[in-house]
Amino acid sequence: MPRRQQVEAHRRDLGDLTRLAQNDLRLLLDGITDGELARDRLLVALPQLVTIYGSAAATLAADWYDDLRDAEAATARRFTVITAQLPDEGRTEILARFAVAPLFSETPDNATAISKASGGLQRIVADAARETISRSAGEDPAAFGWTWSSSGGCEFCQEHDGTVYRDPDSELRSHDHCSCLAVPGFG
Repeated sequence: MPRRQQVEAHRRDLGDLTRLAQNDLRLLLDGITDGELARDRLLVALPQLVTIYGSAAATLAADWYDDLRDAEAATARRFTVITAQLPDEGRTEILARFAVAPLFSETPDNATAISKASGGLQRIVADAARETISRSAGEDPAAFGWTWSSSGGCEFCQEHDGTVYRDPDSELRSHDHCSCLAVPGFG
């Protein structure tokens, strides 16, 4: 399979995974207009969702990394993929409190609260995949680094499309509802 098709297949797989996480979140918040109830539910559920789906995203990315590495015949030296460390509960607590703000207005807005929460959750889950790739490509002696692969959704991401990063600590610049990828480079 050509490289571009591999990248797009990974983007679809990661998108499918994040949509599952977002669907779970929607079921949790659907129809709730009480800000305190929504916040309390998110404070409990978000760390669990991040653990489940973030771990799955890191594993998905690790498998994809290994597949690309094998396809590029970069197996002369052994390497174990470095999976992302998931964020602590502080990150999900901030997200929970941010997301429910529209429910504390005079006219509670459930749809906006769900959008904020699902966007933040999508970002955290997808970042687990992006960080797995960027960290691994930054440490793998067979890789020259990683590139940003824009999905074309926003101007910022389009500006960084194809940018090569060699440092494993290069900061990921993703945003909510971002389906851009870190792509390892070999050769």
